[in-house]
Amino acid sequence: MNSYLFTKRDRNYKGLFFILGFHLKLEKFLVGIIKGNDIVHIGSFSKGISEDEKSILIQAIEANKKSMDDNLITVEPGICIELEFQIIVNAQLKNVKFLSFQLQQVWKECTWDGLLLNNLSLEQELTLTSPEKVIWKSPYINKESYLSYLAQIATYMLPFLKNRLLTTIRFPNGIEGESFFQKNCPDYAPNFIKTKELEGNHFIICNDLSTLLWLGNQLAIEYHIPFQTYEAENPIEIVFDLDPPNTEAFSLAIKAALELKIIFDSFQIKSYPKVSGSKGIQIHIPIKENSLTYDDTRVFTSFIAHYLIEKFPDDFTIERLKKNRGNRLYIDYVQHAKGKTIICPYSTRGKEKPTVATPLIWAEVNDELKIETFTIPFVLNRLENSSCPMDDYFEQDNISLVNLISTIKESQSK
Repeated sequence: MNSYLFTKRDRNYKGLFFILGFHLKLEKFLVGIIKGNDIVHIGSFSKGISEDEKSILIQAIEANKKSMDDNLITVEPGICIELEFQIIVNAQLKNVKFLSFQLQQVWKECTWDGLLLNNLSLEQELTLTSPEKVIWKSPYINKESYLSYLAQIATYMLPFLKNRLLTTIRFPNGIEGESFFQKNCPDYAPNFIKTKELEGNHFIICNDLSTLLWLGNQLAIEYHIPFQTYEAENPIEIVFDLDPPNTEAFSLAIKAALELKIIFDSFQIKSYPKVSGSKGIQIHIPIKENSLTYDDTRVFTSFIAHYLIEKFPDDFTIERLKKNRGNRLYIDYVQHAKGKTIICPYSTRGKEKPTVATPLIWAEVNDELKIETFTIPFVLNRLENSSCPMDDYFEQDNISLVNLISTIKESQSK
């Protein structure tokens, strides 16, 4: 449970919970919440409730008890309440105060995702529509859960979205429904949505959580970004897209990625792998802004791609036409160009499972790596227990790459 999201702030948090029991010795009511598909005990309270309210609640617990021992009476979820609390520590509410009974509330709607979304500090108020709409069936992710994911992942995702012309793929009726690309900001977008015009399209600039959640509420599932910001003509990163012919050939992506790492390490080039969330692996290389043009980076990507296909002609190809690739992995170096896009780190994918384009550490790129592992629940748990592998991405400049490209140019001109 992401307790770090509920740290101390100027005002207390509020939320809906359900009663799980009463501790006779401590004279405290136990409360719970729905986390995923589980009923989770999240704390207890004794403050804020009047003697009459306390008496009524104890009577209701005794009348509907599930179990009882010397100190504890437990009940099935059913009675909903609103509580105020200061902080969450070790998955438990602290400094809790009873506010009111919420008898009209359905206990299954007392969710962790709802608690998180209702307590966000946003510049613009979030209006969540159709929170129970099913987006993915297995694992079950509804719209509320999806927006909760975006809220929790925003710290890691927003730096990659910052100042880039965003293209999304929307699934208005969930993953099993129709989808469409969206480059142009719709007319009904609220005023706080910032845009930049290019070639007749008003692209959305997603620099803040309010914008990200608004997009999520529109069921923008995939977030595709260019390689440069709207402020610059030149790229701020290079990405190699390793695209196997099918999911069964994922081992080819692993092989290609490891071969690339050998090359990059030999030239002191810092690189970052990520699973695409679809069927391949992408290798990101950060570069200092305006240190290289797209023509420069093409020299590098073309050189590397041709080197790999010459070394492993039966495994890799740069053939654009799918029908001519056979069972070889496609090294898509042409995609790294102005006007082209790549899936943003931590973006979900419009697949049967809620897979995520997830950054990896290089040690994870081995024969045990599986794309289907990296779903929304897995990624959230992963980041709760370890840091993001790309957390220093924007601190790197890869100056050695500039020298390497100069060397390649010189050799090709002879």
